[in-house]
Amino acid sequence: MNLVVQIAVVLSTTGAPNPHPSNAAVAGSAAGPAVETNTSSTSADVASTIGPTGMLLLLVLAAFALYLVSLSLHPNAKCNRCKGAGRHHGTIFSYAQRPCNSCKGRGVHPRLGRKVLFKT
Repeated sequence: MNLVVQIAVVLSTTGAPNPHPSNAAVAGSAAGPAVETNTSSTSADVASTIGPTGMLLLLVLAAFALYLVSLSLHPNAKCNRCKGAGRHHGTIFSYAQRPCNSCKGRGVHPRLGRKVLFKT
């Protein structure tokens, strides 16, 4: 049984006696539904509990977690300047080559998220 349900049961059964006899019937009926034994919850129950803002926040957190996994699996991107070749060809003499200044001849560079989040 869930710890929250157990605490609710203990608090509802150990309450002080009601000094007003006219409210005794109301207090007894109110205490009965407060103790639920249904511990299974569906996704619709969870969605209605946290509301649309909570669902949006949950979705944003899940997308960010997936982005972090993507950054750890693929930390580098292809260099846009040399198209991943690592070399630049000359404009006039097209057979001449030099290492790319942007990626230093590697052909790849760190992704923006890796630079910002991991400072590498």
